[in-house]
Amino acid sequence: MVSLASSSMGSGMAGSGMGGAGRGVVTGKYFNFKPLPPPADILGNPLVVADLPTHKLPRETAGSRFKRFLARFSLGSQSSETRLRWKLHDTIHATMASLSPCASLVAGKRAGPKRRKLSVPVIVVRHPYHLRHVFETLPQIPAALGMERRFLELLMTRALKRYGEQMALVKGSPFSFEHEAREYFFAGFRLEKHIKQVTNPDERFAALQAIYINYFHGRNYYYYALLRREKLAPDNKLFMLFARAVYFMARVDWNGELLDKPNPRSMPRRDEVMFFVERDKSVLTRYRSDQDFQRQVKAVLEAFPAA
Repeated sequence: MVSLASSSMGSGMAGSGMGGAGRGVVTGKYFNFKPLPPPADILGNPLVVADLPTHKLPRETAGSRFKRFLARFSLGSQSSETRLRWKLHDTIHATMASLSPCASLVAGKRAGPKRRKLSVPVIVVRHPYHLRHVFETLPQIPAALGMERRFLELLMTRALKRYGEQMALVKGSPFSFEHEAREYFFAGFRLEKHIKQVTNPDERFAALQAIYINYFHGRNYYYYALLRREKLAPDNKLFMLFARAVYFMARVDWNGELLDKPNPRSMPRRDEVMFFVERDKSVLTRYRSDQDFQRQVKAVLEAFPAA
């Protein structure tokens, strides 16, 4: 079995940012498990997607709407699949509203015209992290709700393409999630190689935080590169770097300490990792022609819990 720790990489860039946190081992320190977007990647204006694919929008039946009405009064019974379908429909409508030209007005109003009540908020989007709840949901949608999953994925693909266009205008050069992911992965790996040499509690805490943030950004930007359908080099190592990052992040305990083994509850399920494999054409192409690489991919997948 191939170890997730056996990869050779180059240099990268350090990450930073603060967000949701957990109590740290050092007094007064909090470990940041949900970093905010890199400041340089936040758009000045809200992200607006003009070509939303409304013609492919999954429609609710009259029966489903009636069951929803009854459910508000705790009447009737619904299966977990039905409740998830309702949640996904709300997510779709809220995401489309968030990406529409009037998103900033809708999100900022405390009261206004009577609107359909959604279980998912309408927000202003200036970075893909602002739609993190949608991205995190996608790999977990079961095959039975394939129509909703395909539409939501199409919606996020449009959003990422538009975001990339806007970032290219801001930076004055082409923007690539693949390039950014590689840089963050490299930076995290470079820092990880030296973590055993850091014994001072404060320095070790800071080093683990820096590694985690770099892997966090690398993991998400790789995901966005796949959904945006960026063309990856045939010999790229992004999937292996992604797996390594996920594995390492699951070793970071709630208090900022590094566990010897990953916490299974902090690791994605095997079928969720397969979500990435199925969308990385470079992995699929090499998998079919390279038996050694095929064994490596299988070994990586076996490292993640089946359910």
